[in-house]
Amino acid sequence: MTIYAASRAAERMAVMAPDREVRRTAAARREVLRLGGVLAAGGLLAMATPRGAAAGPADPPPVTTTFPGHSPPGFDQWEYVPFDVPAGVNRISVRRSYDPYVLVPGLLQNVLDVGIFGPAGWGPGAADGFRGWSGGARDSFTLSASDATPGYLPGRVDPGRWAVALGPIVVNPRGMDWQVDVTLEFGPEGPAFVPAPAPPSAAGRGAAWYRGDMHLHTVHSDGQGTQEQTAAEARARGLDFLVSTEHNTRSANLTWGRYAGDDLLVIGGEEVTTRHGHWLALGLPADRWVDWRYGPGDGLFAGYAAAVRADGGLVVPAHPSSPGPGSTWEFGYEHVDGLEVWNGPWTIDDVNSVRIWDRLLRDGRRLAAFGNSDAHSPAAVAHPQTVVYAPELSRAAIVAALRAGRSYLAGSAGATLDLTAAAGGRVAGPGQALPVGDDTVEVTARVGGVPSAVVSLHTAAGQVATGLVPASGTTTLTWRTRGAGARYVRAEVQRPQPTPTTLTTMLMLSNPVWLDR
Repeated sequence: MTIYAASRAAERMAVMAPDREVRRTAAARREVLRLGGVLAAGGLLAMATPRGAAAGPADPPPVTTTFPGHSPPGFDQWEYVPFDVPAGVNRISVRRSYDPYVLVPGLLQNVLDVGIFGPAGWGPGAADGFRGWSGGARDSFTLSASDATPGYLPGRVDPGRWAVALGPIVVNPRGMDWQVDVTLEFGPEGPAFVPAPAPPSAAGRGAAWYRGDMHLHTVHSDGQGTQEQTAAEARARGLDFLVSTEHNTRSANLTWGRYAGDDLLVIGGEEVTTRHGHWLALGLPADRWVDWRYGPGDGLFAGYAAAVRADGGLVVPAHPSSPGPGSTWEFGYEHVDGLEVWNGPWTIDDVNSVRIWDRLLRDGRRLAAFGNSDAHSPAAVAHPQTVVYAPELSRAAIVAALRAGRSYLAGSAGATLDLTAAAGGRVAGPGQALPVGDDTVEVTARVGGVPSAVVSLHTAAGQVATGLVPASGTTTLTWRTRGAGARYVRAEVQRPQPTPTTLTTMLMLSNPVWLDR
């Protein structure tokens, strides 16, 4: 887990503080590390299934090996702790501990991210060897053929050389000591885990505007809620779809089918959390995983982005203006499909992201804007949300409409925006192109559910029209131009109500209608 901006410091501290107690006996350690399986029985770990019969008397006792280590000061570094797994092992459990050091709580402090790779490989790009990642959210994890701690993939424990992967973030100028304990248990395999990925479509309403949140975290990374709780909150807030975006793991995508339904489409994804910016891989099949261990100078991002598109997905930088270490986007905008310009409650970071996006639009880049909650608890789901017009409620239709920018962003389920441009009997909305000769173009923005606000229209030349929204929350703003000189037009709705870092609060923002000669 790369550290987030200070606005989420309190939430992160709850999952980043290391457990300093080291269980010295294999039996006690084993019980602690089975926490994921115990939680599963109560619904916290949806992936877990009952374990097989207890090991027989002929099975060797569990074996624990301790690996000490030291990492120098630094932010962008990776460590690997290889260990051999002989035949007959049915479970691997890992505990890590490290020396704490806090300079700025939640922002600048020692962290030891952790994950694991199997014998198929653990270097950059080793997708076949990936078996899970929890970043700094957990001190321990376990996996077997039947179950795994959230963030990790159940499956056979094949013999060979495995490796615990570490991502040390070391603020202490003296470096950081750490320790990894690996426990191997022997015996027959339990019943094989059966994946339950979400279906590719839901009942929907045919062609309609669908509301979704495409940046969410559960206990499968550093979130506080279960998949079940997150899905329930999405339904309660009127969402039609959500995209699962756990940090650097696909484990949640294996079980979202248990919580999706005709009333809620769940789309697979991942928040690829590099040390040089985060990006959302949206629309991934359940068996796809995207690596994060590279920087701009490695020349690898373009290839990963192309692979996501080949799978039918989208590449969207997340909170690109976040000032937190590792969160600011450094890979450029050549290989992306859009930008997350609104991330959670409206802040100065979002203001800057909108400015970046608008500059790209003026440069001729037809990139879609995205707005998501980045929820780390169920209570934060759907603020903001992206409202997209699609011919049906399916993964393929939603992703295609998002790619085109056939959407607008809203701070709540009650906020509505209808933006159109008309010329010569032709009409176009967000994400669509309107062919224009020397015609008069009439742009109309109809808004609802946003009392005491200001609606404005923006083109490549800047802001061109504004209107007040009365206490009723509903108004219509019309603006006219001739020809395609404006190049595009988009709408914003803001309330003159300050936040801790801004003078106004964004309520809605649309993608552009394009005016083509």
